[in-house]
Amino acid sequence: MKFTEREMTVAVEAVAARSFEALPRLLRSRAGGTSWDTLSKGDRYPLLAASGDLVLPALTALPERPTVGATPTFTDEEYEAAAEEALRQRADRSEPGSWDGTAERKRRKAVAAGAAVLRIAVAAMPVRQDPDALIVPDHL
Repeated sequence: MKFTEREMTVAVEAVAARSFEALPRLLRSRAGGTSWDTLSKGDRYPLLAASGDLVLPALTALPERPTVGATPTFTDEEYEAAAEEALRQRADRSEPGSWDGTAERKRRKAVAAGAAVLRIAVAAMPVRQDPDALIVPDHL
């Protein structure tokens, strides 16, 4: 699916913040702060980069859904298919055929986790605006 730069940025930030908050307190303090809001931009960057590597390929693998006035909605199967495609590409990029060589149980768990992360990312996105009804202010 095609998302705007802003939608993708918000999605990656939401996943990074949620992942950081899920860490134990000791690991959060080692990363540079006790909450996402207390982290400096430099401390946030590695978390954002890792989240982007995980989320962005899966977002683009989602089916096209032209929605205006709401965030896009997808079925569980669509989330899982997008997560599996992104995880397969990532695994095969490092070592061709490694995804198929992974145990079925391990693949199912990875796909379920990827789909959950993808749901968080899409839920955090801002409401989509109609590009044809865009109103430009007079001062521009």
